[in-house]
Amino acid sequence: MRILFLSQFFSSTRGGGEHLFYVIVKKLAENNHQVWVITNKIEDENYPVNKNIQIVFVPPVLKYQGGLPPSIKDNVQYFINALREGKKIIGKNDIDVIHSNNFTPAFVGGILSFLTSRVHITSVWDIFTLCGCDYWKKWVSQTGVSKINQFIGPVFEKWVLKTKCHAFHTISNASNNDLVKFGAKKPIYIIPPSIEEIQKMKTIQNDKQFIYVGRLVFYKNVEILIKAINIVKKQEKQIKLIIVGGGPQLKKIKDMVKKLHLEDNITIKGYVSSEEKIKLISQSNAMLFPSVCEGFGLVILEAFSQNKPVIVSNIPPMSDTINHNETGFVLNSNDENAWAEYILRLTRNPHDSKQMGIKGNKVLKEKYNQKKFYQNIINMYESML
Repeated sequence: MRILFLSQFFSSTRGGGEHLFYVIVKKLAENNHQVWVITNKIEDENYPVNKNIQIVFVPPVLKYQGGLPPSIKDNVQYFINALREGKKIIGKNDIDVIHSNNFTPAFVGGILSFLTSRVHITSVWDIFTLCGCDYWKKWVSQTGVSKINQFIGPVFEKWVLKTKCHAFHTISNASNNDLVKFGAKKPIYIIPPSIEEIQKMKTIQNDKQFIYVGRLVFYKNVEILIKAINIVKKQEKQIKLIIVGGGPQLKKIKDMVKKLHLEDNITIKGYVSSEEKIKLISQSNAMLFPSVCEGFGLVILEAFSQNKPVIVSNIPPMSDTINHNETGFVLNSNDENAWAEYILRLTRNPHDSKQMGIKGNKVLKEKYNQKKFYQNIINMYESML
């Protein structure tokens, strides 16, 4: 099979959706499918080398900024250049399927599908407009975010559902329900995600250390963790929280840590290598993931790979992925006292943490393994041809 992928960000290390696209491409190539990827080059990114993968870089070169979208100018440049290159690739290589990521790549895919009569599938993993009536207002209040996003964001989300495509690909029942609620009329394929196979690292666990991995944007709700650590510190002075990631909320988070005098308890690592990230997860008691809006949360699976439980918000799909008191805990996203209580509980009962982590690893291997994921992707493509 020959598949053309369209994605502005294509990364093996950063982002959730971006990384999942990378996993799809890699698995297809490993199984001798021919894959083309039209993307913007990201500064300091390493790209896969495989005889079955051809990456076509189009202007402009982008800098990853913790989940901030490209500017309007960058989007227009990608649209024009990707459309031109896509027509060439389809014409020369008899492409079977066009698979696009959300927003501008979806529009490119829709036009290419119209011009070439190729099957077009669009991946949509979040409908941000449904994350609360003030989502876009909060989004543009962050450092470095253009105010125009408050107006064009919801419009773009609606347009994506109306662009020419034959099916939508999503990753959870929650995101499926959002697509239907938002007006999607085409078939929707729900395919549980997977991650690259990660060996469990042999490290010594620090029972008093916890970790957050993700973008530093408002809906990740990292502030609730800082408040919780401030409460825990009163009973457990050696409590530690490692924050891995970057984004527009970085200064706000740093200021909050300083204001609460938590510099000895909270370490902000910023971006780290994949190896360093997994090492930090393996050294921690558990992962904390308090997001209030999410398509899935791939870092949950990374925690499971290291036999670590995850404490999540009581919001689907996280609350569907974590079985309370079995593979982690499901808590009120805005209750710092509850988060503090369960952090303390795991600190004082590390054996419980290890047992839940083992159960999480079993879930990863049984439900989210790469073999199932790859076969579901292939089944989706074949059903549309």
